[in-house]
Amino acid sequence: MDAQASRGVCGFFDDLDDPRVVGRCAHSLNDIVMIALVALLGDCDDWVEVEMFGQLHEAWFKRFLKLPNGIPSHDTFERVFARLCPKQMHRCFERWMSQLCQAVTGESKTITIDGKTLRSSASARGSSDDQVPLHLVSAWAQEAKLVLAQVPCAEKSNEITAIPQLIEMMELRGCTVTLDAMGCQRAIAEQLHEKKAGYVMTLKGNQETLHTQAMMLLAEADDAPERFNPATHRTDERARGRHEVRTYTTVKLGPRTSHRIARDYWSGLSAVGRVVSQRTVKGKTTIETRYHLLSDVDVERYAKAARGHWGIENSAHWVLDVAFLEHRLRQRTTHPCDLMRWPWVCVDGTAPAWARCWDMSESKHCSFVTAARTTTQSWWWSAS
Repeated sequence: MDAQASRGVCGFFDDLDDPRVVGRCAHSLNDIVMIALVALLGDCDDWVEVEMFGQLHEAWFKRFLKLPNGIPSHDTFERVFARLCPKQMHRCFERWMSQLCQAVTGESKTITIDGKTLRSSASARGSSDDQVPLHLVSAWAQEAKLVLAQVPCAEKSNEITAIPQLIEMMELRGCTVTLDAMGCQRAIAEQLHEKKAGYVMTLKGNQETLHTQAMMLLAEADDAPERFNPATHRTDERARGRHEVRTYTTVKLGPRTSHRIARDYWSGLSAVGRVVSQRTVKGKTTIETRYHLLSDVDVERYAKAARGHWGIENSAHWVLDVAFLEHRLRQRTTHPCDLMRWPWVCVDGTAPAWARCWDMSESKHCSFVTAARTTTQSWWWSAS
């Protein structure tokens, strides 16, 4: 983070109310907040590490912070954050998110929506509170490699209720949104169509009739291509001892396909797609076939979106669990502004980074913080 970018980030937290006694403060509130946030990006996990991080980089912090009495102690960090207002922190991060989204709007045109469960966040077996694991639904900008927003699933619900909330939070005009089978719902398709966004929805057993119809339609297109005019696109990838050939096929819906799929029931539906993946590893070949509902008939854009859907798994979820051990996170009861409620920063080596703040004051899990490293010299933060 260079000094100019850092000064810009500081401005988003000017509205925070200082909970300390006036006239008895040795450190600026803005200094305390900024050191803590930058230390989090530096992979600090507790207040002692934050203090040590600040001391090691004190000369650099003085380029854009006042620091009249040097770096605060770890006790100071802990006391101040324990008294900050979670709602105000959330509003500050919302302003940050707004600027970040404007910065990546022109860069990312494909958004992946997917969920992840923090299994160790559930109550211990036999405990009295019986808390279920935290399940988060995230929106991932494929091109920017950035988590734009997150919402938690209600305790007795699933992603079907959380996805509409997530979609409502974002400006999606002109973007293509990819969803797995859980998000393949008419109401979600209608919501995306109203927001002028396209979609690639995975078809599986939860839409059994529609899945069967898509299979039969594409089989007919294979047998009679002159009638259905299917479009195809083929990719060939070799990496880490794996050879994978993917064949993408799309069939435009119209009068000739109405006997199979009535597109009037799905807002914006224009085509159905199929991906046939042939993977060879150590001489063993497997074939997997997936079907999708599409709002765009262009087969190359479909291939890009379908392939990029796995980016959130490989670049965010996998890194969080394997590199940062998020699946072992068990913190549930600390103050919502405690640094330990911002568990990890995920960087895949190029651009993305994110962390979360759990606001326990209003509900068990309702407020989240997102951060992104957009270049090697400047950092952007956001809140969903």
